[in-house]
Amino acid sequence: MGDREDTLRFLDFDGVLCDSLPECYAVSRTAYWTGFLGLPEPPASVPEEAEFARMRPLIRRGADYLLLHLAMREGLRLVSQGDFDALAAREAERDGLFHDLFYQARSDLLRRDPERWFALNPLYPGIREILLRNRANRAVLILSTKEAPFILAILRHHGVEWEADRVLCSGKESKLRFIDRILSERGARGAVFVDDQVDHFQGPSEHPVRRVLADWGYVRPEWIESGTFETVSLSRLPELLPA
Repeated sequence: MGDREDTLRFLDFDGVLCDSLPECYAVSRTAYWTGFLGLPEPPASVPEEAEFARMRPLIRRGADYLLLHLAMREGLRLVSQGDFDALAAREAERDGLFHDLFYQARSDLLRRDPERWFALNPLYPGIREILLRNRANRAVLILSTKEAPFILAILRHHGVEWEADRVLCSGKESKLRFIDRILSERGARGAVFVDDQVDHFQGPSEHPVRRVLADWGYVRPEWIESGTFETVSLSRLPELLPA
């Protein structure tokens, strides 16, 4: 069996393939103010958006975005992953509610104003071409905490027809455990895993998994400067995806 089948490539979506920050800010803002608080959504501000973007690297999944708005409203300054995790633990009972509110607001925006929704989800430069070159490569998969139908809709909007069974949602499961399970199911020997959140790299793996940090996503400078993980630039991403 050749390298293409022996080694699977897992690409994160938000922050690696798609710059979804504008959409996640807009959707989670609506979910927090109108869905959770039951209040009219106030006008956005540049300082608020900047603070949201600063904290973005700390989140792992959709429900977490509402925690960023909660932190801003309470005047909490989340600096480290530990800061964020302490807030998440405090609000653990609301995790399911936050998840539902976030995805409901996302679905509502897509239904109500699809043109705006797609405009808020651009692909990074060159990503469309990379995906088109690999659309028939069964060893290249998209692995995200984002629900697959939204990913497929964004890709189709950008002219990329991608097989649905190659878009995988890990949900609450650790991405490394998820990768282990897929490798076992497919009889693959190992994987290359590209993500922009180092927390997804933490922990053991039953298979050889090369963990590569994308340096163009929502990464914190110290993650790159630490030298703990291998990094890749956007221009060199194709080298990890042999056709």
